[in-house]
Amino acid sequence: DHGEMLGDHGIYIKGPFMYDPAIRVPLIISFPQAIAGGCRTNVLVELGDMAPTLLEAAGLPRDPGMQTRSLWPFLVGADRAARFRGDVYCEYYNSNPNKPAQYCTMVRTDTHKIVVWHGQELGELYDLQADPTETRNLWDDPSRAKVKMAMMKRLCDRMAYTCDPLPE
Repeated sequence: DHGEMLGDHGIYIKGPFMYDPAIRVPLIISFPQAIAGGCRTNVLVELGDMAPTLLEAAGLPRDPGMQTRSLWPFLVGADRAARFRGDVYCEYYNSNPNKPAQYCTMVRTDTHKIVVWHGQELGELYDLQADPTETRNLWDDPSRAKVKMAMMKRLCDRMAYTCDPLPE
């Protein structure tokens, strides 16, 4: 699931919020028989990565429609030096439902985050290295246009890749 805002950014409720306190939550996996020693990392993973990870750990085949990646090679040490994922993707499609309806998508890398509010002329762009608490929205900053465009392309690609790949 996701985290709670707990007053961060003045927000106490669940909703269409893509700030790190809501989307960046700890993942703890314990499997002493297969995972030797501890592994602590800040790699980017998505909740959807858990299903193929558990299937691989159990020695079961993954469904051909799964669009996420298994963490298993990373957890057992085969890929620990490699970067697991270059970004994470989140979407909020009016699941509460809100009035008026709220639709937003987000992509986050190690260095930047973009949130697009669909059907509105709103968005958020954060430089996570200079502003890790996400207090300076750079969406309208002309000097960030190149970064904004690169993040928009990344977001569009991730949205496109969520299309159901089945049937083949």
